[in-house]
Amino acid sequence: MSAPVAYPRTNEDWNVLSYEASQIFSPSAPVDEADLFAGRQTQLNKLIETVLEKGKHAILYGERGVGKTSLAKVFRLLFPAIVKKVILLREQADRDDTFTSIWRKVFKDIEVQIRENGVETKVALADFYEKEITPDDVRRELERSFSLNEIPVIIIDEFDRTSPETRKATASMVKDLSDYTVNATVIIVGVADDIGEILDEHESLRRCIEQIHMPRMSNDEMKEVINKRLPRLGMKIDRDSLWKIVVLSRGLPSYVHLLGMCAVQAAIDNRRLNITESDVDSAVHRAIEKSRESVQKEYAAAIHTNREDTLFKEVLLACALARTDDRGLFSPNAVIGPLTSILGRDVKIANFQNHLKKFIGAERGKILIRKGKERAYKFRFRDPMMQPYIIMRGVEGKMVDATSLDVLSSPEQPELPNVRPQPSSQ
Repeated sequence: MSAPVAYPRTNEDWNVLSYEASQIFSPSAPVDEADLFAGRQTQLNKLIETVLEKGKHAILYGERGVGKTSLAKVFRLLFPAIVKKVILLREQADRDDTFTSIWRKVFKDIEVQIRENGVETKVALADFYEKEITPDDVRRELERSFSLNEIPVIIIDEFDRTSPETRKATASMVKDLSDYTVNATVIIVGVADDIGEILDEHESLRRCIEQIHMPRMSNDEMKEVINKRLPRLGMKIDRDSLWKIVVLSRGLPSYVHLLGMCAVQAAIDNRRLNITESDVDSAVHRAIEKSRESVQKEYAAAIHTNREDTLFKEVLLACALARTDDRGLFSPNAVIGPLTSILGRDVKIANFQNHLKKFIGAERGKILIRKGKERAYKFRFRDPMMQPYIIMRGVEGKMVDATSLDVLSSPEQPELPNVRPQPSSQ
């Protein structure tokens, strides 16, 4: 438990507190401290069960930005105390990686003891593999490089970047490790809607692969992100302000961290330890400024028009406000309510169907992805980080009116309502 935080008395004290806030919130990097990791208990339990079951491996998959890497990094720290020692090796796959290059990275982190000229020394396993590494090589090395009291866990992150050949070789390796009941666990992490997009899903793999889907964070999990950090700073947040951060973040942990950090710093700038809605409003402005330049450019390209009656900005905001499933997908029907609110008049799918088509095209930067079959299409943002950004731009541009913001901040409401603001000027 952290020591109580002394009330800041000088400008230097407040500056130190602001610095501490920037350290415990992680909008741009995975969480790597167990005490600050929030939620994901279901996924965590499945990972632990996978590691404890010999011959079992896992695929951790979901949208980009939902916290897969954070879970992969900290789950060893959250592992229950057992007799055996968990040895975590994590590597990130690049676009040019092959099966051999990925496992050469892994082998560089595995040291073996050799005797040379009567002297024992440790060398990296990779030193013995100057050329190709095969699935059988991996199986043999994992069998003999660790003691019976050790459980090696090899995490391969960003695996969705790899080639079909690399995926095929990896599937073969996983099957071999399972068939030989090798005392090691491979966890493959990637962006996908299902494991078939990451690894060939054939019958022989199903029995040895635990499929762990990582959805967007629940409201309670997002609240936990904030509530785990504020006590360390000696700060508090009122209920409505916390709910506003949760709703604006749309289930994406990086935005919970970004808005939380910005709200904390806004309160500190005003020499307060209690975060209010005005601080969250300031956080929205700061978060827009801090958003990646690529997000800002893609948004500008998607809404650009020389005409005032095209409604690209309004339709895109309605898409961002639409109710989604746990994979971030929304139907055209889900856009009707938010767009009706934004425009102040009733709309039908026919009024914005062409906009959706253009949003999936190159002209609008392919800001949306379309899934499914005709008459049952669903859409989502190609970059999940775009969705909260668009909502915050709508809030800042007053396209979401004061009445909507009042309800947005109400803890009893699960989402933005379909209330009618004043018609947009565009």
